[in-house]
Amino acid sequence: MREIFNSDNSNDLEAYFVEFIGGSLTTVHYHESEQILIPISGNGVVGEFTLKPSTTLIDLCWENIKFQPLKVGEIVLIEPQILHIHGAIPGQTFSHIAIRKMFNQKYEGNRVVLTRSQTIWAVDLIQKLLGTNGHSIVIDHLRKVSEKINENVVPWVQSYSFD
Repeated sequence: MREIFNSDNSNDLEAYFVEFIGGSLTTVHYHESEQILIPISGNGVVGEFTLKPSTTLIDLCWENIKFQPLKVGEIVLIEPQILHIHGAIPGQTFSHIAIRKMFNQKYEGNRVVLTRSQTIWAVDLIQKLLGTNGHSIVIDHLRKVSEKINENVVPWVQSYSFD
């Protein structure tokens, strides 16, 4: 991943060039602001899902799982606060540009307050849920989350034609 725009050269946007090799995917995460993905080479996938009511990420009770292709010439918008993954389809290399706002705006009275927009990763969610930074237990839960993603991505890729 390489930063293209950041606070050194932009007042409002951050942008990254991201390359996924050999079918690699991000771990589950969400952003506090919209994210725009612009594929520039290869074939990729973005998957979004929600948690079933009264469950957490580590319960692995997900619903509304939807995948869509990331193909050169298309642009994908991911809404804020949506759990998602993105990356290359199995066995391929894929790259995209990712763009999002650097700051969120909140109004306090007639004053605008800016806060730095964050990306919340599965590791952050799991550590918070478990109340620990204990490496082995967090890694074990991350592995289970990744397995659940792969169980869903592979069949979708096999059923989709990227031609």
